[in-house]
Amino acid sequence: MESLIIFILVVITIVILKTMLGSNKKIIMQIANNEKLNNIVQKLPDNINICKEILKKLDNEKVKIEEQENTNCFYFIATDKIILNKDKKYFTRVQTIAHECIHSTQNKKILWFNYIFANLLNIFWLITMILTIAGVIITQYALFSAIILICIIIFYVIRSYLEIEAMTKAKYIAKEYLEENQVKETDEIVEEYEKLNNVGIKFTCYKLISSKLYLLAIYTIMGCILNFIR
Repeated sequence: MESLIIFILVVITIVILKTMLGSNKKIIMQIANNEKLNNIVQKLPDNINICKEILKKLDNEKVKIEEQENTNCFYFIATDKIILNKDKKYFTRVQTIAHECIHSTQNKKILWFNYIFANLLNIFWLITMILTIAGVIITQYALFSAIILICIIIFYVIRSYLEIEAMTKAKYIAKEYLEENQVKETDEIVEEYEKLNNVGIKFTCYKLISSKLYLLAIYTIMGCILNFIR
């Protein structure tokens, strides 16, 4: 019964968060599909050169850079490397690259804590699932659900701080880069970046918390099933 109640509460929480944060990726793509601005930004250098220039501006040129096909852009603390998508299609690429460059300058202790804690959370969830299925954990579903929830909250607080800081600062770094490259439509582009951030920050926060709440939902519904079987 406890597992069922927790599962219902988790599902309600996810629905409320989705409603409040307006997690609609279609809006983000509508902003990005601006043909006029896309054509303007395509004339700028390739992504690696943009990244190098921004890193130089941030006084962080030791970071490694790599380009890959069909990948999301991200900064990987374990190798101190920024992974970039080769795609030059969208005008948003300048702000996206700036975002990852900012990640590379953030407090390394916080970045490492986020990386290690996120992996430990996944491992703890997996071990808890295995022990529960194996019958080692039989009646303490509520306790382990509470532990998982506390870990999710800690993860969310740290990760959302890193992402919101990077997304907020990226707009200004991107603006400086565009102005230095004498892009006449800089103000228009930055205005679209602001629209993107208004939607993107909410979307990112929702994805961060919901991706982990789904783990809790899976654990609790499994607890319900096992209680019924046993």
